[in-house]
Amino acid sequence: VIDEAGELGIVHRDLTPKNLFLADVDGKQMWKVLDFGVATLSESSGTLTQGHVVGTPTYMTPEQAQGLPVDHRADIYALAAITYRWITGQPAFFGKDIPSLLYQIVHTMPRCPSQFGDNLDQIDAVLAIGLAKKPEDRFEKAHELASAVSAALAGDLDFELHRRGETLMRRYPWA
Repeated sequence: VIDEAGELGIVHRDLTPKNLFLADVDGKQMWKVLDFGVATLSESSGTLTQGHVVGTPTYMTPEQAQGLPVDHRADIYALAAITYRWITGQPAFFGKDIPSLLYQIVHTMPRCPSQFGDNLDQIDAVLAIGLAKKPEDRFEKAHELASAVSAALAGDLDFELHRRGETLMRRYPWA
């Protein structure tokens, strides 16, 4: 669903665990995305929210935290932040107040996921890509992130993805 929205130029801008719903559709489980209330068109020049911080801070991209324009990779980042919380049991970023939280999102990386459990070294690389500070360093598609997470959890992450994640971890070290 996220990939399809991105192909149409729609950016959700507020993906959170509460906006994802696992539904049973004709006997198959399928993820549904809810609440497109602050969605935008990536090519939009509208000014309603331009220059303003929009979304739930815990899952917000660095560019959102700065009030900059976003594209479909903002939703990929949010999915990586949700994955981080799913794997570690903690949000990637948290602070005593909104300004300190936004500062962390823009300038720091969270704790290394492998600090929370065994056999998560490959997840470190995947989430380094998913939570990259620059949109161009992130996955292009949600299904790429999902496939990489599955492979990493199975201990079978593609060498090139692992190397890409390692490069990003050197550029932006985990806290």
